[in-house]
Amino acid sequence: MQTPNPGTPTPGESRIPNLADWRFNRYLTMQLMPLFYLLLIVGALVVVVSVVGLCFWFSTLAGIIAAVIAPLALLVIVAVIRAALEYLIMAHRIMRIIERMDALPGQVADLSVRVDGITDHVDGLTGHVNDIHETLMHVRPFLRSAGLPGRLLNAFRGHPEK
Repeated sequence: MQTPNPGTPTPGESRIPNLADWRFNRYLTMQLMPLFYLLLIVGALVVVVSVVGLCFWFSTLAGIIAAVIAPLALLVIVAVIRAALEYLIMAHRIMRIIERMDALPGQVADLSVRVDGITDHVDGLTGHVNDIHETLMHVRPFLRSAGLPGRLLNAFRGHPEK
């Protein structure tokens, strides 16, 4: 049985859940990152095409030069956008790791309480074993005088008493 990944929505769930999450328990930014990437690329394309259009408006030669340089400029802009968004994703992942590490002291404190509880139970069992041992040491002479241990051992071994 495979557990669902909390980052991916299930088929019946919305692609953009928790828009009204006023406590910010989930980060919507990472779910919207592909949309941001697309919008930034479209914005960069609009800016580059506008610059080329303005260059043609000033002069035909400037427009031709801008049209030749535009694909390289668009490629550089898209690469910078991609690098910036990957940096944000990396920072987000580091932040999630730090949040998990912040929860560790509470988990360790809970663990030490549980270990202390187990230690108390083991101490109680040790006390019971010591009590049983002392009782047997007090009763041992009586049992030996009656020959009971020998008869019990012979009964367990399968040798009936004669």
